[in-house]
Amino acid sequence: MPPKKKGERQDSDIVEERNAQVQLEKAKYKPVAFAVRCNFSYTPADDDNVPVPGQAVTFEAKDFLHVKEKFNNEWWIGRPVKEDGVVGFVPSPVNLETILIRREVQARKAAKALASKAAAQAAQDMNSKKYTPPSQANQQVKKKPGEQVAMYDVVPTMRPVVLMGPSLKGLEVTDMMQKALFDFLKHRFEGRITITRVTADISLAKRSILNNPGKKALMDRSNTRSNLAQIQGEVERIFELARSMQLVVLDADTINHPLQVSKTSLAPILVYVKISSPKVLTRLIKTRGKSQTKHLNVQLVAADKLAQCPPEMFDVILDENQLSDACEHIADYLESYWRATHPPEMEPANALVAQLAENTLPATPTTVPLKKK
Repeated sequence: MPPKKKGERQDSDIVEERNAQVQLEKAKYKPVAFAVRCNFSYTPADDDNVPVPGQAVTFEAKDFLHVKEKFNNEWWIGRPVKEDGVVGFVPSPVNLETILIRREVQARKAAKALASKAAAQAAQDMNSKKYTPPSQANQQVKKKPGEQVAMYDVVPTMRPVVLMGPSLKGLEVTDMMQKALFDFLKHRFEGRITITRVTADISLAKRSILNNPGKKALMDRSNTRSNLAQIQGEVERIFELARSMQLVVLDADTINHPLQVSKTSLAPILVYVKISSPKVLTRLIKTRGKSQTKHLNVQLVAADKLAQCPPEMFDVILDENQLSDACEHIADYLESYWRATHPPEMEPANALVAQLAENTLPATPTTVPLKKK
């Protein structure tokens, strides 16, 4: 076999890059296949072998990505869930792990080279009384023991909205305020929203349990009425609702604190309905009659636990004095989220554009015979 001429490999690379660019453009108009939450940050570099240089997606840990399709074993095609998010290449879990390990090795080599240089410099000053050896404590990198973390967590394509507060679900003041918000959202986002009640205790839908049926015995010891199959069914139902790309709002009977859903795969948008003053909450509870007043202390304790949560645990905090202001606050947030999840290219301007987005033109055009006059 004759040796390859110089430039042949380069030409094939150009062809592959062009094909990748074509596939990337087509993917912009395809529906979302699935969504992930990132557990690590990634900034593209020249040595990452991105199919189209300069077209990789940058993301931070805890960002969300909409994945359109799998390009190959090393790359997906997707976009960050942001209003200005651009479709690009996303490293697959195996590829991302390889890239991060390679960068860590490179960083260690660079650090070792700097340390060697510093040691050489220090050796020249050993006779100096001013020299003090560096402490061993500062040279060691402490590693915290723990289970292996996945590169990405699969989450619903539309993050479900969960309301919390001002106190406990099932008691009149909280149910009354949340119902007012549900009614507002139902009419404000008519045709774009699904509000569904969830009776199962989805706080038990932890990823570690659902991915390991052997842990079922641990759940059986608890006094909960929900079982693993019921919880799994509710989680799957929520994922299925999210695939419609509509806003999904959960009226969850058992969720009263953000920690209850922090380890689930639902990655919900947490909305805190907050009454800042305990006196105001007490007065509201007392206006609901004796049946609610007898649970006054329990409700005040629950409200205090929510108030002690760091603000970053919630996506939205509704602390307005007027219900109308709180309604507009959550509406503005959800409108922004809608724009982030529905970029312009996914909103065809007319029926013709929609049809073109759904149908891929054939690779070889077919000839259409001309009609005789």
